[in-house]
Amino acid sequence: MNKVTNFQPDAEKDDSEMLDEYDFSQGVRGKYVQRYPKNNLPALPGIQFFTDSQHRKTAVLIDLKKHWELWADLLEKYELPPSLQFLNGEDGKKTAVLLDFKNNLEIWEYIYDRLIAESNFNPQSKI
Repeated sequence: MNKVTNFQPDAEKDDSEMLDEYDFSQGVRGKYVQRYPKNNLPALPGIQFFTDSQHRKTAVLIDLKKHWELWADLLEKYELPPSLQFLNGEDGKKTAVLLDFKNNLEIWEYIYDRLIAESNFNPQSKI
């Protein structure tokens, strides 16, 4: 696979005008504002965020009972770090996983993208 390393746009090309295929004249501003009233994020059942003293999200606790299928897909795609922390039920089975964003942001991004994609595919879903 060859990568383009020295891409230079044509100097003669005038990019100052919007192309016809980018016509937003029929667009509706705020069309989805009612769908995402809280910070443009849908509710994520089975997901609990941890915040620091400045209210920044620093970690997430994921209910594996609710999201086991997603977690199984993740196990197939990634080699998970040994530093992950799990909550175990009385039977010894993993019931939740704690992902701190400092060390596990890529894993969380994968999970978050899947959750959002599933909720957008079915707007009536409760994720």
